[in-house]
Amino acid sequence: MAQLCINPALIRQYLYCPAAAYYIITGAAEPPTERMKKGKETQREAVEAVAKALGADRVEHSPRLEGAGICGVVDAVLWIGGRPAPLEVKLAKPPRTVPTPHKAQAAAYAIAAQAQYRRAATTAYIYYTETGHTATIPLTQNLIQLVNHVAAQIRRIYSGWTPQPRHHPNKCPSCWYRKYCGYTSTQIEKI
Repeated sequence: MAQLCINPALIRQYLYCPAAAYYIITGAAEPPTERMKKGKETQREAVEAVAKALGADRVEHSPRLEGAGICGVVDAVLWIGGRPAPLEVKLAKPPRTVPTPHKAQAAAYAIAAQAQYRRAATTAYIYYTETGHTATIPLTQNLIQLVNHVAAQIRRIYSGWTPQPRHHPNKCPSCWYRKYCGYTSTQIEKI
């Protein structure tokens, strides 16, 4: 039996909130926002700028990567020194430190690229459009273990397991999925 292929975006989502990943898997995915649509429009231009700045030999725009139980469409694969380096474009300004969910998503793409191209993918990149900052994400053993662990948890969801929602005061108020998990504010908002 073939291993279920897990999307790196779902890995990012699970690390942000396991319940949100569950809702996506069960068919309640958030519809694309205007910000998401805008991101696709600016993506190609951002990819080209990063490729030039990093001295990429060539660029593959929006390739589907598949391997090692991971599959999905990454914003770009930059070829630097004969090695594939996935690039993920984020419509945000960079936080002080790159969040673990972002690192894991980038690492998952690197794992898939390495398996697909049969070339060492030792680095992935995240480009933050609001500031033009490019974060370098080395593919470490810790990240590989994290990606594999989370992929296994997501496979459990596909097999029928339901993660328990956990309230997070900074995440839940603006979460699109809060209407499903029960963490809706009981206070009346002022208009």
